[in-house]
Amino acid sequence: MKRIYAENVHIDYDSMMNFYKKRAADKISIDIDAPVVLCGDKDTSKIEAWTSFEVEHRLPLLNLDRNSVVLEVGCGTGRISKYITPVADTYVGVDYVKEFIDIIQSREDIQKKESTRFLHSSIQGIANEEVDIPTHKQFNRFVISGGVLMYINDEDVKPVLRKLIDKFDEECIIYLSEPVALAERLTLNKFYSENLESEYSAIYRTEKEYHDIFKVFYSNGFTLKVSEEFFYEDIKAQKETKQWIFVLQRTKDA
Repeated sequence: MKRIYAENVHIDYDSMMNFYKKRAADKISIDIDAPVVLCGDKDTSKIEAWTSFEVEHRLPLLNLDRNSVVLEVGCGTGRISKYITPVADTYVGVDYVKEFIDIIQSREDIQKKESTRFLHSSIQGIANEEVDIPTHKQFNRFVISGGVLMYINDEDVKPVLRKLIDKFDEECIIYLSEPVALAERLTLNKFYSENLESEYSAIYRTEKEYHDIFKVFYSNGFTLKVSEEFFYEDIKAQKETKQWIFVLQRTKDA
């Protein structure tokens, strides 16, 4: 299919699952910590640069400490998880690709405490309580690093986030890294990517569209603290999209 601009087009969830299963094998052969968007790049220096930049300049925005109870959705093979689990009191990592969860479970370089858990589930499954979350604590940190909302159709996004808020503590930091469209919304639906050597589906919303989505957070006491381009020097070097960072926070006084 063609690149679709401006229109709200549904992407096919099944095709996304097939894509990611193929990525699981690719990530091992390329770099286990490769962000999926760089798997087709084959340039491991960019993969290392992405994570190094995030750990140094972006992850501190989470203000992680020994009291942090973290829910990471789209944890993948643990690229960022391994920097969170040693610090946080409790960590739950979720990914809807079972192959990714199998990989992260087997990694010896990721510190796993008794309170560290990895679950095979979609974000919808977590929100709708289709799987049991192995902690009774409310989450005071919520993390998406690299992109998850870009794979969820519009009619599902707000309801999912609204349900997730019920699992958040009264004091909570939300850290979202997603690609955004610079000019107008761009949808790829079963679009064949030469770089990724596969059909690929994703929704690149504009920053403005994300601010509209975040109304569900604003109405529940969250304030937008950061909304800006993720990298100081763009690693992905895409013409129509940029990686973006959103940080929202709720405090007791809100």
